[in-house]
Amino acid sequence: MLHYLNLDVRAVTLSLDVTGKEKEEIVETVESKGSELVRAVREVSEEHGIPIVTVRMALTPLAEVVNKEEELVELAKELDRAAVKTGVDALGGFGAFAEVGLNARAKTLIKVLPEVLSKTERLFGFLNVGDTWSGLNVEAVYEVSEALIDLAIRTKGTGNAKFLVSANLPGDVPFMPGAHHGKGRPEAEVNVAISGPGVMEAVVRRSKVNSFRELYEVLKKAAFKIARLGEFAGRKVAEKMGVEMGSVDLSLAPTPKMGDSVAKVVEAMGVPSFGAPGTLAALALLVEALKKGGAMAVSRFGGFSGLFVPLSEDSGMVEAAQRGTLDLYKLIAYTSVCSAGLDMVPIPLVTPETLASITLDQLMIGVINSKPLGVRLLPVPDAKPGDVIELGGLLGRGVVLPVEDLRPNNFIRLKGHVPPPTLRLHRG
Repeated sequence: MLHYLNLDVRAVTLSLDVTGKEKEEIVETVESKGSELVRAVREVSEEHGIPIVTVRMALTPLAEVVNKEEELVELAKELDRAAVKTGVDALGGFGAFAEVGLNARAKTLIKVLPEVLSKTERLFGFLNVGDTWSGLNVEAVYEVSEALIDLAIRTKGTGNAKFLVSANLPGDVPFMPGAHHGKGRPEAEVNVAISGPGVMEAVVRRSKVNSFRELYEVLKKAAFKIARLGEFAGRKVAEKMGVEMGSVDLSLAPTPKMGDSVAKVVEAMGVPSFGAPGTLAALALLVEALKKGGAMAVSRFGGFSGLFVPLSEDSGMVEAAQRGTLDLYKLIAYTSVCSAGLDMVPIPLVTPETLASITLDQLMIGVINSKPLGVRLLPVPDAKPGDVIELGGLLGRGVVLPVEDLRPNNFIRLKGHVPPPTLRLHRG
């Protein structure tokens, strides 16, 4: 599986609490712990023959640490330089929480967002605008959408890959851009992101199953092995660093490589093309098998723990988009059974009203159903539907999907936030 089926550990993420630290101390911490993390991951990979694709760090949301605009911009840029210096592939934590109202910290983050993410390389961020307990802050959705359109213009859409607008975001996500050090966690912990779509596809194609129950068992057993590898790698890195082992995110994460596609797993299950009728049911079966098999393999699961459907990062989804069997609202529908949300989807440059409305549609599913979801759309200036956008590396290439950019859209301009759903009452 390691050598022929693209099985790897997608990311080992060191999560750090930097609350109460001065700017210089935060930068020094990232440099020292980053170097230690890179060394530990390399040693574990070499000693045990485990491919570990990326080394990442996640910090306390920086808007909670620094509130002044100039200081936040300066700190973000210095942290980015520290990540480059130490060899850390990604640094998460340029984020804030604004589930009910836009406080001064969230406003500051939104204001500096275009400048920070257009001038940094490895820094990733988020704005959590809702949860099932609090409802959904529509005003925050609109304000951040204006900033993201500005970022898209500055970076031709690529900078938007580094920012997530989310609901119900957990504090132990190892995946970017949502990774951050959540409240109530130990001072430092290692969280792991697994991979393995290639393994899932191979076992399905080889199994010759005759029933859904047989298919379910095949997927569940493979999920156990994949998750067990992530648990093992995370424990070994944590031991070398002398920190706690956190959680394993039981999410299949595809890459642009051939043979590493969630879409191809669905097609191996018998759906003629990803996006064709039956896709949602196939994804739901895959997610449930992944969770049941994976949960038995780890001591603690966390993060999104579902299934990622990032368009540009999945070669099979790109093919489906080019065939015309995939569109924006099919992807949104699939997130009702998957996790992460509307992810890495290139669209034409639209108005802030349209971007905010799509974001609202997606996040409302998360709030109503009490699940973590996010939006990472890539508005591309001067692009038209069907264009192929090269993003590079693990970000892959994406097909620009059509969007109804209709005006005026006064619904999204209503002030305030949507109150929490009745599920909140059921929880007590």
